[in-house]
Amino acid sequence: MEEKKYLKWYNKIGYGSGDIAGNVVYAFLTSFMMVYLTDSVGLAAGVVGTLIAVSKLFDGFTDIFLEQ
Repeated sequence: MEEKKYLKWYNKIGYGSGDIAGNVVYAFLTSFMMVYLTDSVGLAAGVVGTLIAVSKLFDGFTDIFLEQ
């Protein structure tokens, strides 16, 4: 039986910081879309929030099957 090798704490910080950068970009994009769709297009905030939530749920579901 092989001994399990775990990542060191600084490797975890490095990988985590890359994930933070991706989430910051997503947060900026969804914030812009929320303001644009409510102010310019005239959709209700609840509708826009539901659209964003459904897109994230769909993304989470498809990631299970499409990631390798």
